[in-house]
Amino acid sequence: MRRTIPLTSLVLLAACGGATPRPAVPGDDVITMEEMRIVATTGGEGETLLESYDAGQLFERGTALLQRGQCREAVERYYDRIISEFPSSRYVSPALYNAGLCLHEGGELEASIPYYEGVLDRAPQSRDARHATLQLAQVLLGLERFDRALAVSERALLREDLSEPERLEGLTRRGQALLGLGRYPDAERQARDALSYYRMQERRAAVPDPYFAAASNYVLAETMRMRSEDMDLPEGSAQEQHAILDQRARLVLDAQREYFNTIRHTNAEWAAAAGYRIGSMYDHLWRDLMQAPIPPPTEQLDATAIPIYETEYRSELARHIRPLLRHAIRYWELTLLMVERTGVRTEWADRTRDDLERMRALLLDQTDPVGDEEAPEEPEAAPAGEDSGA
Repeated sequence: MRRTIPLTSLVLLAACGGATPRPAVPGDDVITMEEMRIVATTGGEGETLLESYDAGQLFERGTALLQRGQCREAVERYYDRIISEFPSSRYVSPALYNAGLCLHEGGELEASIPYYEGVLDRAPQSRDARHATLQLAQVLLGLERFDRALAVSERALLREDLSEPERLEGLTRRGQALLGLGRYPDAERQARDALSYYRMQERRAAVPDPYFAAASNYVLAETMRMRSEDMDLPEGSAQEQHAILDQRARLVLDAQREYFNTIRHTNAEWAAAAGYRIGSMYDHLWRDLMQAPIPPPTEQLDATAIPIYETEYRSELARHIRPLLRHAIRYWELTLLMVERTGVRTEWADRTRDDLERMRALLLDQTDPVGDEEAPEEPEAAPAGEDSGA
C-alpha cells in the first residue's frame, strides 16, 4: 500500500519502491441498478441532442484516463462528477479512492487528503477505506503532520480486516509518526514490535516484502542517532566531557548496527538512506567535538598562556578525531557504489555526493604531516548475508 513519500527533515522517507496500490473498483456484493442521467443540449442547427450516462460509465472513462497517466483530467472530468452527481452510487467510494491515489502518486499530497478522507467518511468499513487509511497516513507523514499521521495509523491498526502486509505497514507508519514527534522511546518500541511481527511472518514460511522491515529498522536506527546527537558536551573537565562522550559513542555504535541491519533487508533505497546516515553520524560527531567547550587546563596558566593552550588543544583534538572524517568518507563512497550498482534513483544519492565532496575537501584541509598513528581502527560493515538481529 505504499507509494513515494517526499523527504522529510526527520525520517527523510525516501521514494522507495514496493507493492503498488491498484486503482479501486466497485464491490460486487450487491447488484443494483445505477441511476441514469439524461442531459439535453442544443446542436449547431438547433436540434435537440440527448446524452445519457450513469456513474459506471463515468467511472470507466475516468479509469481509462487514469491508466494513461492523465490524473487531473480523470479527477475533474469524471471522478468529481460521480461524487457530486451520484452521491448514493456504489462507484463513489472507488472514485474517491482513485482520485486520492492518482493525486498522491503525482505528488499532490495536499490535494489527495480530502479524497482519502471522503472514503473514510462515506464507506468506513469498505476495502477502499482499509487502503485509504494507510495511504492517508503516508501522505500525512510526507507533509510532516505527525500528530494526525499517528492518529490515522492507529485507526488503521484497529481494523480486523488488515492483511498481514497491511498490518506491518500500519505498525511501521505508527513508528515513523512517533519518530517525527520526537517520541524516541515509543518509536523504538514500535519499530521493534514491527520487526518482531515481520520475523514472525518469516517463521511461518511467508515471504513478506522487506520494504517495511527495512523502514522499521531505519526508524530504530534513527531513534539511536537522534538521541546521540541530542547529547551536548558540557563545559567542564575533560573527565566530565569524556563521560558524556562515552554515552554518545555507544549510541552511535548502536545506531550504526541498526543501519547495517536496515541494509541487510536488501531494499536499495532504504539501504541508501542508511548508508548516508552512517556517514552523517561521523560527520556530525566530528563537528560537535570540534565545537565543544575546551576543558580547563590541568595546571594554572597565566592569561598570556591560555590562547596558546586553546590553540594547541584544538590542533591536537583535530588530529585525534580525524579518523571520523575518514569513516564518513568511506561509508558515503560505499553508498554511492551501491547506488550505482542498483541504479536506484533517490535524493539520498544527491545528498551523499554533495556531502562527500565537502568531506574530502575538509579532510584535505585537516591533513598534516604528523600522520595518524593513534587513529583507531575503522569499524567494519557487517556482511549483507548475516542475520539482522534487529
